[in-house]
Amino acid sequence: MINLSQNPLFWPNQADFIVDQTKPNIFLGTGIATETKISQAAPFDLIGFLLSAEFVKLQIPKSQVFLLVADQHAWLANNLDREQCKKAAANLHQIIQIIITNFKLENWYIFKASEIFPNALPQSYEALETRDVLHFFNQHNCGLKIGWSFSLAETNHKTDESHFDQQFGLPIQSIFTKPGVTINPNKPQESPYLSTDPAARIIIDQHSTPEWNVAKLNPAVKNHLNRITILFEKLINAFPNKTPLENKLKSIINLICQ
Repeated sequence: MINLSQNPLFWPNQADFIVDQTKPNIFLGTGIATETKISQAAPFDLIGFLLSAEFVKLQIPKSQVFLLVADQHAWLANNLDREQCKKAAANLHQIIQIIITNFKLENWYIFKASEIFPNALPQSYEALETRDVLHFFNQHNCGLKIGWSFSLAETNHKTDESHFDQQFGLPIQSIFTKPGVTINPNKPQESPYLSTDPAARIIIDQHSTPEWNVAKLNPAVKNHLNRITILFEKLINAFPNKTPLENKLKSIINLICQ
């Protein structure tokens, strides 16, 4: 049984999961665009999303994580520029690989959808997602999916993963994290793995570290960032007592961008 309560990024009141021993592996997908905009950077929230999968993996003996960068979905389903999508996917893939390497995460495997399904034809995003989940369920014994949701109580969101999972009777079990956060009051939440406005997020970049005064961030943003650092300390490396949040964020990014 998987205990979710020790991960502060998981939505509360999700039932503990009993693992199907024939399907012990974990699937998660990371998109590279919204319906209308291509991601411009990888946000700090990505770290929490990946570590949430690691949190689950460590509770399942001999399990593996299979991560899909859903690149072709942006041009096949949303008709966005293919070359720009490929560039965004390559950047995301590189950053994820660096995180896996520098955090010393074991038994992780990354794929691009365009490499697995090179002959895919245009169809709906939902159809492509269903194809993806069934592929990893059948070919890689993934019985659990880590996704994200704006809210488990609301049903009016059409772009998060809980909406998708509720609409389609897929055989895989789902666990949901909270969304990423921004400083934009008009769009306070966004996917944890893409950023359409890097100025509104702390981003992971090989040439920069956070330049914000974290103490002046609004409580929702600051609390969310703190939850990510709590999970990092639990799984990767603890900081000395009373280390300021800003120093923790910089240290984590420096570990990635070293």
